Amino acid sequence: MTDLPFDKFLNLFKKKVDLQESNEYVELEVDQKSKPTTKLYVKYYSLVKFEDASSVLNDIRSGSTLSFIKVKDIREKGGLDELKRTISKMKRSADAAEAQIVGIDEDYILVVPNFVNVSKGDILAPKSEA
Repeated sequence: MTDLPFDKFLNLFKKKVDLQESNEYVELEVDQKSKPTTKLYVKYYSLVKFEDASSVLNDIRSGSTLSFIKVKDIREKGGLDELKRTISKMKRSADAAEAQIVGIDEDYILVVPNFVNVSKGDILAPKSEA
């Protein structure tokens, strides 16, 4: 390890600092070009038939969309087999994209990209007045 005088160390950052004026601290400029530029899109879908899932699948593969999916209509009109087939297809795409599928209730599904974490917690009921 070599000893490097402090003023030469500062020259490595190509910033001239007068050590006489600022002997308490030195401010260094940080390159701000490395900020992440990922945007998260939120979309709502209402599925009525299996073919409606194609746009959801494209968004799952993109990896930047949080999708709220209403599955009530497909369950009522197409039956449980159609619902299972649709969810199975979405699950395969989500696994490939490392996305997460979460059932909100019997009528809604939430699909989130791999950088979003979903935590399931207790349902908060309104406090009753005593």
